[in-house]
Amino acid sequence: MTIMDEIEASLLRLPDRPRISWRRVTGRPMVSETDAPEPAIGFSHHRDGDDAILIADISYFAGAICEVRIPGAHAEIALAHLQEIVLSTVIRFQNRAVQAMNAINRNVLDSLDPNEINVNALEQTLSVIAESDAGVLRLYDEASGLLIPVSQVGFDDDYYNYRIKPQESISGSVFSTGTPVLLNSAADIRDAHANLRAPNVRFLSEQRLSHSLICVPIRTDTTTLGTLTVMSFRQGSAYGAFSVGLLAAVATQLAIAYKKSQAYEQAVRSNESINRMRLEIERRNAELARSLSAHDDILSIFTHHRPLGEHLDEIATHYGIDFHYADIFGTTFGSKGWKEPKTTKDVPAALLDGGLRQRESIFVHPVRVADDVVGTFRSERGDNAGYCAAILGVVSAFVALEIVRSASHDDILNSRKRKHFEVLGKDDQATSGGAVRFGFQIRKYCQIIFIRHEQGSAQNQSLFLQRTLQQALKAATIRNQLSFYTDEGVFLLFCAATEEALRTNLASIGDQAVAEGWCCGASLIQSAPHPYPEGAAQAVEAAHLMSMRHRAGILMHSETGIDRLLRKQSAADILEFADQILAPFEKEANGDALLRTLETYIESGKSASKAAACLGIHTNTLYQRLQRAQLLMGKDIDNKDDYLLLSLAFHLKSTYGSPRPAGRRKATSP
Repeated sequence: MTIMDEIEASLLRLPDRPRISWRRVTGRPMVSETDAPEPAIGFSHHRDGDDAILIADISYFAGAICEVRIPGAHAEIALAHLQEIVLSTVIRFQNRAVQAMNAINRNVLDSLDPNEINVNALEQTLSVIAESDAGVLRLYDEASGLLIPVSQVGFDDDYYNYRIKPQESISGSVFSTGTPVLLNSAADIRDAHANLRAPNVRFLSEQRLSHSLICVPIRTDTTTLGTLTVMSFRQGSAYGAFSVGLLAAVATQLAIAYKKSQAYEQAVRSNESINRMRLEIERRNAELARSLSAHDDILSIFTHHRPLGEHLDEIATHYGIDFHYADIFGTTFGSKGWKEPKTTKDVPAALLDGGLRQRESIFVHPVRVADDVVGTFRSERGDNAGYCAAILGVVSAFVALEIVRSASHDDILNSRKRKHFEVLGKDDQATSGGAVRFGFQIRKYCQIIFIRHEQGSAQNQSLFLQRTLQQALKAATIRNQLSFYTDEGVFLLFCAATEEALRTNLASIGDQAVAEGWCCGASLIQSAPHPYPEGAAQAVEAAHLMSMRHRAGILMHSETGIDRLLRKQSAADILEFADQILAPFEKEANGDALLRTLETYIESGKSASKAAACLGIHTNTLYQRLQRAQLLMGKDIDNKDDYLLLSLAFHLKSTYGSPRPAGRRKATSP
């Protein structure tokens, strides 16, 4: 029952049977904190003939003025009754409001659950402002930038989809300005729904409008959190400034409750974070303790001189862990319980490409020498993953030392092989047919292959050269070899009983060169013994020319041809020379076709029929194009100097032009 209903019911119990009417006072759209009306009740009276007209202005509490007409009554006595009824009713109204506010304090402020706060706050609000039929609590969502209904009473569930932007509609305006709004007519409420987006216009067109409304902001000291709205759909209903103050007080309590809830949630998150950190520290301390205790055991295992695989097998058995190991030298090991992933075989290549990646189910622990990754341990992620990672972290350090020790031994052996190569051809005893040293024996035919070391490689130079040497020897089909490496690259001297064996060996290493992206050169196949340093120089020169072409594979020294004259020129200068000769075709509309025709004609040995067939054109068309090309260039193909110049330009263009990444295209091989 509203305050107006209570006053009217009390007046109707008077014996004079008064006639009662109410005149609603339209509230101002904006109500600020500084210009709110004084909390007062006004009384007045006058006579209209024999009737006493009594007026009670309770607009501060109910937004309306009560007019009472009592026939033949004494005005002063009737006014006293009216004052008594109105004042007692207002006092009861205020007492109920205070009790309801106390309930809000208990049910809202004592809660730390945001959802519970939302539901309880709106229900308690409607009990404070009893003349309300509906209410909406909106909170601002930073992610979407919208005011979203989090609780509502008096509407269908579809109302939760009625989301507005700041400055949109009544709630958006209150949120942006921070000023409460009081509206006591349907027309004012309709006009206040301004700046609505199209979806919200359609939504409101399907809803009934209230006759009175209050909307207040929910604010902390620094932030506006949302809005709180109550409304009445009853004809003639009205709110007063007292109700605005009550709703603002509820909004203040809500803001306090939200701050407490947020502080509590933050405290819970902080506590959880601290607990996680504590558990992580305990876990790492436990792993560190296990690692320290494991260090001495692993040291004793690696003290014995034996193959790396035996060391790793003992570690897997001793600690009961499963893992896989691979390095750039092609060494692999898998414990008995290890299920080898399909990609494990590609690990060495991935190491060279810097392609190490952690997978969701696999933990990868690198083995480093200096700053280079030379191997990896892989283990399954699981309950025992931390323990396994700690053990493998210690093992990787010992494996790195093994690799360095092995590399140092290989460096010493490499120096001895290199010195032996230098005396070949000079020392009759060293080159005699029966002498065998380092597993190498002079045979009837020999050939030298050189694998150029590209200085741009990110790997440790010595380890890279050792790996390259091992891969080349695996690809070789001849086992009778003497191999070593220098800062320039890898040298391999092969001897065989037949030239065919050397050609087969060259083709096999050439395939490996293409796969690995090596630039290689090969000397002529010669009868042994012969000046081996001369053969090495041939291989180095051919590899250099191969590198200039930006192609992977092996180039025979016998196929270098005129390129040997250009070995001191850069590829850019060579291409510039060729482009200058062929430049006239660039400005010609049909230049590409003429250029292709001329090149095909020269490549076919000036055979018109072969060139026409290759191009798929008639010989007459071929001759017409050739004539046009010669006129364009001012050259005569039948002139030997012009023919040589054009042949050279096309050769240089095809050899040094359109560079491709190493490892993608195989170069010329015998």
